Amino acid sequence: MSGTGLNAVMALDAPATESRVRALVEAELAAELARRDRTRLRIDDQHWVYELVGRVVGEEQRQSSPPVTHEESEQLWRRVFAAVTPLGPLAEHLADPEVEEVRINGTKACFVFKAGRRHALPPPFADEAGLIELVHWYTDGTPSARLDRSSPTVTMTLPEGSRLHAALSPPARPMSVTIRRHPSDRFRDLNALAASGFLPQQLIAFLEAAVAARLNILISGGAGAGKTTFMRVLARLISPDERVVTIEDQAELHLWRELADCISLEGRLPNTEGRGAITIQMLVHEALRMSPDRIVIGEVRGGEALDLLDAMGTGHPGSISTIHAESAHETIPRLVRLALRSPHSPRAEIVMTDVVGTIDLVLHAGMIRRSAARATGRGRRLISVGFVSGLDDGRATVRELVALGEDGGWHRVGSLEGAPERVRAKLAGVCQPSRLLDGFDV
Repeated sequence: MSGTGLNAVMALDAPATESRVRALVEAELAAELARRDRTRLRIDDQHWVYELVGRVVGEEQRQSSPPVTHEESEQLWRRVFAAVTPLGPLAEHLADPEVEEVRINGTKACFVFKAGRRHALPPPFADEAGLIELVHWYTDGTPSARLDRSSPTVTMTLPEGSRLHAALSPPARPMSVTIRRHPSDRFRDLNALAASGFLPQQLIAFLEAAVAARLNILISGGAGAGKTTFMRVLARLISPDERVVTIEDQAELHLWRELADCISLEGRLPNTEGRGAITIQMLVHEALRMSPDRIVIGEVRGGEALDLLDAMGTGHPGSISTIHAESAHETIPRLVRLALRSPHSPRAEIVMTDVVGTIDLVLHAGMIRRSAARATGRGRRLISVGFVSGLDDGRATVRELVALGEDGGWHRVGSLEGAPERVRAKLAGVCQPSRLLDGFDV
């Protein structure tokens, strides 16, 4: 038989091979679920199901004649795994470490974000029932996470650290599922962030010194700017002999897995009766009872900003938090507005004075559109590094040290000589501050 004829036979046999492999896998799945006294798969079954499919595909590969290629086996593995789990066609993309976010807009549209670009995919589900089954697969076995008519929205952290949000139709039109991924091992350190283009290599020594000197750091930026990833990398610089308490609405940092003396506190929404909520403000109070050396807050959104300021200024220097803000100069006014939401807040001018006397460093990140010469799409960048210098006509002033220029490069635009004495004294305890920014062009 000619090579063309043989390829035709293999192409005709491909559906039969896939069907045979899928039947074998489904039979083993049914037997295993029966042993576990379950009727369906859960999210924590994903790993062994993936290995089961690989084993069955491997046996098929060894027995096939003529032998199938490695690429054909990989494709068969992905297709069968997608067919036997609620992930469906999303399985391949959710297994890709470069995928940053998956958005499913009902049965009409689906997008994945990868390397700062949005890619449209064929809608993975023909009806909302399949989409609901996907969410139930993730939430099954998690009593605090449910999706039904009495609780039409859900937000939860997945085992590998990704965040899932789903909203039924109504109130969402169409039904929405968003999976935002925070792979903790993608950027292990500042060098990895520099290699990705997020920050300049010349800034690494300064950031290391800022953490070692226990500067109080506020990371600002819009949604998706890379604030959480940046904060996780900075927190890894904390000395192992320090006790750290992290506080988040939804656990994404997972620093307790990496730092020897670290406790993670996570908030909780109220139940259907409006009870049982655990707020960030409550968790800040709890953290203060845990003898922390530093407090890391995933994001300040309300009155807990006042508690964070108290913690930073009364024995917990070197704390880190993120905040949504449009620019570095808008960061401090926004923090003041949030602190004023606390029922225990003093007058605005007192809060402003506390902020200026407490926050040392403002790191502002954002999404920028890449130049056409390099690539299309957007990229995350550290846009500004500045210190809180004082009050000017009643408003806090942030003086930039390093800024991203219009040419796409980072430039030194200020000097540490104008920083508050407490900032220079902290840095002097771990390094020679005057040399920290020598690597930049003025």
